[in-house]
Amino acid sequence: MQFHIPPQRCFEDSLQGLDNLDLFFASVSLAVAAIPEGLPALITITLAIGIKKMADRNAIIRTMPAVESLGSATVICSDKTGTLTKNEMTVRKIYTDEGLFSVTGLGYEPEGDFELNGKKIDPFDHRALLGTLKAGALCNDAYLREEGGIDGDPTEGALLVSAAKADKFYISRIDEIPFESEKRFMATLHQDDAGNSWVYVKGSPEIISKLSSMQFNGKDFSRMEPEKILLVAEDMASEGLRVIATAYRKLERGKTELEDADIDKLIFLGLQGMIDPPREEVKQSIFKCNNAGIRVIMITGDHIKTAHTIARQLGIRTEGALSGSDIETMTDEELIKALRSVSVFARTSPEDKSRIVGLLKQEGEVVAVTGDGVNDAPALENADIGVAMGRSGTEVAKEAADMVLADDNFSSIVNAVEEGRDVYNKIQKVILWTLPTNAAEGLAILAAVLLGFAAPPLLPLHILWINTVTALGLGVPMTVEPMEKRLLNRPPRPQKEPLLLPIIKRRIITVALLVVTATFLLYIFNINNGMDISTSQTIALNTIVFFRDILPF
Repeated sequence: MQFHIPPQRCFEDSLQGLDNLDLFFASVSLAVAAIPEGLPALITITLAIGIKKMADRNAIIRTMPAVESLGSATVICSDKTGTLTKNEMTVRKIYTDEGLFSVTGLGYEPEGDFELNGKKIDPFDHRALLGTLKAGALCNDAYLREEGGIDGDPTEGALLVSAAKADKFYISRIDEIPFESEKRFMATLHQDDAGNSWVYVKGSPEIISKLSSMQFNGKDFSRMEPEKILLVAEDMASEGLRVIATAYRKLERGKTELEDADIDKLIFLGLQGMIDPPREEVKQSIFKCNNAGIRVIMITGDHIKTAHTIARQLGIRTEGALSGSDIETMTDEELIKALRSVSVFARTSPEDKSRIVGLLKQEGEVVAVTGDGVNDAPALENADIGVAMGRSGTEVAKEAADMVLADDNFSSIVNAVEEGRDVYNKIQKVILWTLPTNAAEGLAILAAVLLGFAAPPLLPLHILWINTVTALGLGVPMTVEPMEKRLLNRPPRPQKEPLLLPIIKRRIITVALLVVTATFLLYIFNINNGMDISTSQTIALNTIVFFRDILPF
């Protein structure tokens, strides 16, 4: 059978054959067809469901675009303490000029003994050990709860617990110099019952050894030997221990204000080495990152050997490690070169961290960065995806971040990356499923106008029905379908990769041409066989819905 198009409706004079009302309806239909009304809603629903799933896996999203950005992350710059490790500090070794002591007991219960050369000892028989414990307890902002556990920083809590295993130390505090990452020490001023003023200091071994001129051996004082102290600190750090040094100094009576000038010519007491075991699940998460083409970089304030040891235990791929002092002496070009192979950075300052993030972005990486302190805010804002700690993080860090980890766990970042990739895949599927129908609707209307049909196959109301009711009704199940397997076995999506890939464009065009051809031919067939326009339009409407359901994308 041959399709009949009235001669007054031929291509040359088709527009002249349509009255103004016909052209108006055709224009409205074409405009409605060109806009995928249901697509924004479907994309929003997809993102919202992704955010809900991430929250269920302890990753709370603060900015919606971060959901999609996570899927293309190529580098994760992570803190060590509390993120890669359990943040459950326990002092295991104490070094003084009297020897290397072992401390028994785990956790934050003040129960345990002190041993020297494998034998249990009384700490009151070793005055340098007692002084080290006392300094750790007094230069401290943590508190022991009566019901067990601590309030405050886990590192300070560990020092408080180790001291409590010997005695309860208390001298009223008058003033303090709080810890700063740039100075790497904390100092407190105390006054005893006799009116004597004492300053107690704790911090990194490198800094405390520089600030000390003498050391206490339990009986008298001797000249400070910083090389010996740092060698012991390195040995302890190589075992994965976090090392804190302590020192003290007696000041003039009645002093009530602590100044930087007072933190000099200290008397060195000892080192406390505490273990912070890696999280069991983190090693598997880093393995997933390696398979997913995501590089993990550790940026910490700990000793370089402690960081390197923990990195090896967790499976972080690195060729050596760099300290903050190394970074300061390097040009941007030298640091960029080092960043290609080195993934462990220790004793870093907030400026070092922000600089590393900036150079990684300069090299085209999509960078996620973790942080918990006020000083981490610049790095969090500079990163593509800022990740703050929910438990230990400050409000400033959370405000600067795009995502907050409810459990402070690195594995939650990896889970969020997986969810981000799933969300991006679903957005592409929704677009690929939606746009061919809109293209077919628009082509059908355009063909009807060009061929001079007074009544197009679809009216504006029909198109709105397809684009809203059926799009949402049939599209929403697509947004809640199960996650694809092995998403983390694929490399990250290139940052500049377009959302509409060439293959997606080809499929949209192919499917749209197939649908419009079938719909329009069926519409002409029905019109030429005497079917009324309303019935023919209904069949055209259902034809598009039918093809939308059965055609694969």
